[in-house]
Amino acid sequence: MANNLDSKRVFARAIDPIHIGAGGYRLGLVDNTIIRDPATDVPKIPGSSIAGVAREYYTIYEMEKECTLTDEAEKRKHAEEKAKGIFGDENKKGKLRFYDGQIILFPVSSQQGTVWITTKELMEYWFNEAKSEGDNRINIPKKVSDEAYVVKGIKEDSSYLNLGWLLLETEKVDFDCSRCIALPKEIDSWAGKIVIISEKLFSHVVNDNLEIRTSVKIDPSTGAAEPGKLFTYEAISRGTVFGFEIGVDKDADVTEILNQVNPYFKFIGIGGMGTRGFGRLELFYDGKIDAINRDNSLSA
Repeated sequence: MANNLDSKRVFARAIDPIHIGAGGYRLGLVDNTIIRDPATDVPKIPGSSIAGVAREYYTIYEMEKECTLTDEAEKRKHAEEKAKGIFGDENKKGKLRFYDGQIILFPVSSQQGTVWITTKELMEYWFNEAKSEGDNRINIPKKVSDEAYVVKGIKEDSSYLNLGWLLLETEKVDFDCSRCIALPKEIDSWAGKIVIISEKLFSHVVNDNLEIRTSVKIDPSTGAAEPGKLFTYEAISRGTVFGFEIGVDKDADVTEILNQVNPYFKFIGIGGMGTRGFGRLELFYDGKIDAINRDNSLSA
């Protein structure tokens, strides 16, 4: 069975803030919190959320391309049967298995502009198989302590760098080919300035720089705010780069499936607060999303 399985890595960039609600609140902070990894306290996108949205978007895609049927209920039934063959149901495993989306690069405001923070461990795990040339090659420090290690796009004469409220000394990473990784070109263009910090600081900096908004429920009959209906909620910032893995049966064409659902991720999105401008994601897989999907529309 294991010989028939493969693992694919997919990357995504948040075009809008992302809110995957945890159904609770953090005392003294916000009313509506987002899901976090219990081991690291870093926000994440659950694999079940990715799988559910991908399945629904694939179903919509199949409905829109089905020209032989005119009845919407029949179209839906026919499309759901096709989706069931790929994503499975309660009685049968699907050909794709989606795992949690991790934050790899997180945007933070600084005196150098927006910088993307990450950790040595994240970069080595997600990009150890990347192969590209030229400016995409970046150097990873051998060891990481409490400094900010500048690896891309920041002036070398800066002795300190603020990440939101936190001020850190900077360390230049000397070039060493044995510790180089190569970012895929798309991700290299998404994150212009990259800084590596320690794992123990990463979760704190991420959580302290999430987007927090305040909303109020409006009474449609009066057009005024309803008493006691003010609430706050948090979201993963626009520009965050995620990575998630997909377990794939070897007879499944994951590239074709991603090509079909990517336009819906870009226009409809994932998670809650969609009516407030949240949720859109741009997917990147193996360099093919650019050539195939960038000009796609929902009616393609």
